[in-house]
Amino acid sequence: MSAPTLAEALARGRDNNLDAVRLAAAFAVVASHAWPLALGRGTPEPLAALTGVSLGGWAVIVFFLVSGVLVTRSAMRLRNDLAGFALARAARILPGLAGALLAVALGALLLTGGATGPGEAASYVLRGITLVSLEHTLPGAFADNPYAGAVNGPLWTLFYEVLAYGLVGGAALLLAVRRRAGAFAAAGLAGLGLALLAAAALARPEAIAHRIEVGGPLLAAFAVGAAAALLARRIRLDWRLCAGLWGLAGLAAAAGSDALVPALTIAVGHTVLMLSWRTPVVRLPADVSYGVYLYGWPVAQGIVSLAGDLSPAALALVSSAAVLPVAWLSAFLVERPALALSRTRPAPARPAVAAA
Repeated sequence: MSAPTLAEALARGRDNNLDAVRLAAAFAVVASHAWPLALGRGTPEPLAALTGVSLGGWAVIVFFLVSGVLVTRSAMRLRNDLAGFALARAARILPGLAGALLAVALGALLLTGGATGPGEAASYVLRGITLVSLEHTLPGAFADNPYAGAVNGPLWTLFYEVLAYGLVGGAALLLAVRRRAGAFAAAGLAGLGLALLAAAALARPEAIAHRIEVGGPLLAAFAVGAAAALLARRIRLDWRLCAGLWGLAGLAAAAGSDALVPALTIAVGHTVLMLSWRTPVVRLPADVSYGVYLYGWPVAQGIVSLAGDLSPAALALVSSAAVLPVAWLSAFLVERPALALSRTRPAPARPAVAAA
């Protein structure tokens, strides 16, 4: 019997291990960050020296790979309802993020002895919800910790997640355009976006270069997932293909090639597909991966503040356990209600088909 295609696997709906894969990735982020949080800023994280990307970095790449598949499929399904696509993506990201920002700001107000004032707390929340000028520190927060001041380091990746959503949504809009006026409007918006990017690059070249450097691998991973969604009928979920891709990555590593990270990204991407659809399904009571990602860092910082010196491995274990109930509250009190509300929007009427 031949291996199924990705299209056949996707047709099974929610009969997959995507929630488990994302939860494992979220815990990998928490574990990876335990090293600098326990030992101080600049401490190397696991895998960083071996692959050039840390364990947490690879976990984020897994998130982007999965998002590339699922968000592209959503855009293909909703390409005639761009507002519905945007609402679904906003409901997935923003309510949970707002809850985490407010929780951290409130904690800083209560626990820093007045070092964080209402103005700083409000600025932190408002800047964070825009994702563009996210602030990672608050005055007086975790002042005695090895990684002092930093209240939630991982949130910077959400800017690139939303940017990827916008790129996919724009591509879906172009595919849905049927009339010349709409095509000109879409081209005009694209031209405006490029002009703004060029102006920003001229005004702040260092900042743009930094965003390209750190965001490039994430957007590339998203693109790999998007390509998998578009080529779903051609991609076979075959363990032999998976082994071959890892073999190519091994050759790139042995040769010291710059292609190592791209080769590993493709191999990891196919492995994620295999784990999601070619292994026994693990049923989870809820998808709490986003909450683990949002709250893992501040929970770990709180544990270090209370417990004092901990080894990175001990901090990884304790913070992984401690963040679960917080993530569960985020999922059931914030994320699920927001997603349910977004689905109550009435579907747009289908355009009438003109007679030939």
